[in-house]
Amino acid sequence: MRIIKLILILLFIFFSFAIFLFTIQSVYLPSSDLIGEKIVGGGTEIYDRTGRILLYKVGFRRSWANFEDIPENVIKATLIAEDKDFYFHRGVSFKGIIRSIYLNLKTKSFGYGGSTITQQLVRNLFLTKEKSLLRKINEIILALKLERKYSKNEILTYYLNSIYYGEGNIGIRAAADYYFNKKLKDLTLSEAIILASIPKAPALYSPINEENIKRLKIRRDYLLLRLKEEGWINEEDYQIAINEEIEIVKSKYAGMIAPHFVIEVINQLKEMFPQESLEEKNLKIITTLDYDLQKIAEESVREGAERNKKNYGGSNAALMAINSKTGEVLALVGSKNFFDETIDGQVNVPFRFRQPGSAFKPISYAALFELGYPDNTILFDVPTDFNGYKPQNFDKVFKGPVTLRQALTESRNIPSVKVFYLAIPERVIDLARKTMPYLKDWQNYGLSLGLGTAEVRMTDLIRFYGALANDGKLVSQSLILRIIEDKKVIYEYQPQEEQIVSPETARILNDILKDIEARKGLLQRSLGLTIFPNYEVALKTGTTQFYQDAWTFGYTPQIVVGVWAGNTDGRRMNSLGASLVAALPIFHQFLSQTITLNKIQPENFIPPEKRFVNKPMLNGSYISQYGIHNILFYIDRQNPLGEIPEDPYQDPQFIFWENGVRKWFGY
Repeated sequence: MRIIKLILILLFIFFSFAIFLFTIQSVYLPSSDLIGEKIVGGGTEIYDRTGRILLYKVGFRRSWANFEDIPENVIKATLIAEDKDFYFHRGVSFKGIIRSIYLNLKTKSFGYGGSTITQQLVRNLFLTKEKSLLRKINEIILALKLERKYSKNEILTYYLNSIYYGEGNIGIRAAADYYFNKKLKDLTLSEAIILASIPKAPALYSPINEENIKRLKIRRDYLLLRLKEEGWINEEDYQIAINEEIEIVKSKYAGMIAPHFVIEVINQLKEMFPQESLEEKNLKIITTLDYDLQKIAEESVREGAERNKKNYGGSNAALMAINSKTGEVLALVGSKNFFDETIDGQVNVPFRFRQPGSAFKPISYAALFELGYPDNTILFDVPTDFNGYKPQNFDKVFKGPVTLRQALTESRNIPSVKVFYLAIPERVIDLARKTMPYLKDWQNYGLSLGLGTAEVRMTDLIRFYGALANDGKLVSQSLILRIIEDKKVIYEYQPQEEQIVSPETARILNDILKDIEARKGLLQRSLGLTIFPNYEVALKTGTTQFYQDAWTFGYTPQIVVGVWAGNTDGRRMNSLGASLVAALPIFHQFLSQTITLNKIQPENFIPPEKRFVNKPMLNGSYISQYGIHNILFYIDRQNPLGEIPEDPYQDPQFIFWENGVRKWFGY
């Protein structure tokens, strides 16, 4: 009773105040005659780094529908979702107002509005979105005016043509085309209800992802039940509609330049402005994209993927290039063809999780060099059973004693597993998490993590290579340089740096990865694809175990390029489709043309200081006064430069490594 009395008092005050303001406010409110002239403005324009090339405009799609073109299902769905008594009130539902006041008082919130379709039309076209008593009174005044001037069918027509349906769609006709590729007359009952559900909260109900689909299904089913309860549909119609699947709608991006890049920019903008519509804001986005490099990247990926499909059974490829000193994304090609559904072209591979294979190995080596190991440290590339784990080299060949430099440049698997273990797996993971925080504890992967079995994203791994190019400093990454609103800069990218490995470690790795002579053992006939006259280029390739993914990461001190080749759905390439022949040619084509355009200048890497440790294996010699033993005989992993362990058998891997050495040397 107390709440009812309070409601009555509030209603008396409200309507008294409304009557008082009615005459005054009527003078200053817009004329209802303008209803057909209101045009929604705004939009977000996305440009390349020069600010001259428009990549895409996030704006509205509008398409007018006359009342006679709007089917009964759409009208019923709209009324049940927004205002079932629309045809029985005069613009304002006093029952709805009383109900909203009651619910707001009961829930101690302002979440219930009680607005009719006419009021919503007024609010959308003439008023702001602020929640205030004055705005509500203005809304009521204009709604009453509209109801006197226009028929119910005219008001409903204006409403259905002006309401926002998400993803830049204004009006029911544009929404039907966008979400279902259908004319209004061809919509099913379920589709009509889905469209009627969206305006309540477009960001939550537009059928563009799995989470929205879950929410949308709940709302659709609720509204279908309401239709049945009101007697507007029969049981058969209800059952057909409620059992109809709701499918994710693929966004349409006609006329977009660099679509994978632009879509990722839009995703970031939605995170930056979560409560606002990009279609309504007047924003100018200056991105990091170098349009010249983007065209080279698209051509390189397209030609490479077509060549791979013919020769190796890999129909797709991707490329990403960043400025190593600033983290600015200069080029991004997420697939061979964004609009090709046969290869899932809209999948943005650099932002998807895939195994990196040997491209992960430099992280382990970096962690090892941080402990003071010289690059001429000897490891044994011999058949080794790591307590049940028996990896093989890609070429099925074992080379016996090899240096760390040789092991990395030739991508020897057995030594790389040992490097991962010697560097202490927890330390390797800690370093990897600097750019890939989603990685689990190393025990989830085992020693195979040293060979790149954990799934990572190219956009994250490329940042590690950028840190190597940047003398050990990891830099933040961005696709956006500046955001301008009403001619004012409201955001400007400021690179953030973190020293994740010492400059000396970075220099050692750069010196190894740029070593053309050392590459010969791996590259052989592909060696020429890694040579760029007058330019020092470091690179690392990678191929996953069953030839599902081929990688090349290459860099100079100024630019880092990542290339992936394979099939988006994970189908294997044939055994010839290794990184050397599937990904490396794409990298070579891109970097060669980038150099030709003078986009980067010749710059040498800073050479490392010569490291020497007077200790067997670490000094480049595997024969000592103690005989021939694996490296764990001579080092304590926690203190590799310290004294030789008194009892190497305390290390759980010692006996397994030692057995491999004994068999190799026959003792």
